[in-house]
Amino acid sequence: MDKVVTIYEAKTHLSELVKQAQAGKTIYIGAYGQPQAVLTPLPAKRQLNIGVWNHKYKIDYGALEAMDAEIAAEFQKSIDQPLDA
Repeated sequence: MDKVVTIYEAKTHLSELVKQAQAGKTIYIGAYGQPQAVLTPLPAKRQLNIGVWNHKYKIDYGALEAMDAEIAAEFQKSIDQPLDA
């Protein structure tokens, strides 16, 4: 097991410890040399890609309204003519 970082050190150097965890290191946080918590990296599939939110997308609201009308009509049709009939 690696060195146990004190809670005070963890609070003081949290950003650096997070960077180390992102790099793959497991960090133990505790008191009196005994670990009480663990800071570990997330699995690669759970990390977020924040850059996606910087893109702009165009939405064709006319197409959405047409789909809404079509879905509503199909739903009403299923009410008027149930499959069991």
